[in-house]
Amino acid sequence: MLRNASSVDYITTTLWLYHRELGTPAVRKAYILQIPSSSGFKMKIPLKIVVVAVAIILIILIGVAIRPLIFRSEETGPVYIEAISEDGLLKLTMVLEKTKFTVSPREPVRINFTLTNIGEEEMTMTFHYKTKFDFMIWDYSQGAYAYRWSYDHLQGPIGWAANASEYPFPITLEPPGIDTIVLKPGEKISQTLTWNHYYMGGLELPPVELALKGRYRVEGLVGSSRWDDPWSPDNPLRFFEYVTSDGTLVSTVLKTPGIDITLA
Repeated sequence: MLRNASSVDYITTTLWLYHRELGTPAVRKAYILQIPSSSGFKMKIPLKIVVVAVAIILIILIGVAIRPLIFRSEETGPVYIEAISEDGLLKLTMVLEKTKFTVSPREPVRINFTLTNIGEEEMTMTFHYKTKFDFMIWDYSQGAYAYRWSYDHLQGPIGWAANASEYPFPITLEPPGIDTIVLKPGEKISQTLTWNHYYMGGLELPPVELALKGRYRVEGLVGSSRWDDPWSPDNPLRFFEYVTSDGTLVSTVLKTPGIDITLA
């Protein structure tokens, strides 16, 4: 049966709550709660229950509002990728702490490398630099490599390495030198390198600018890399060597597939 609105009884309760909007001081406001009763029966709801229910709703709404400020990264990581040598004796692992980084402020991209002896025999490896790892940055928007760590960190032929005397800011290039590492089965070496968003803008130009927002790919190496064009100068010292159990001398560079990252 329809009941005329004037014949419906209400329970009226005044709630005093502290209401706060983002960027404004807390304001004490009164909330009038009217609950219709049935057949004239006066319903009594404890004030404590009503206050708790309203508080829960407010907490949920505040949580929804601030969530984008807390979870800024699309991927919190860590994210890793691996490469195995052709003879199955070595494994290179590259790890990133996440895959989304800010440009304001500039958030460094830290890249951890680990080389592991996964064979069954002890291995002796010879490197030609103290730094045994390297990485390259591919820019999807340009379809070209944007940065190579070894270019402005290791000494080598001009074109493969930067000319420190003509560089736009001071750099120290690591000189070559024999470094021998012995790894027993299961043993490993690790190192962390950092990309500070330097962008070369061209194979003959030093990194005089910073990378723009966009999508990039990080590729890691043990040994050192070179530019991918065939006429670019090479450096024979970028390879590392080891001898297999059958006496074969291996001179190589081991490279991982890429991990995509975003600068935003």
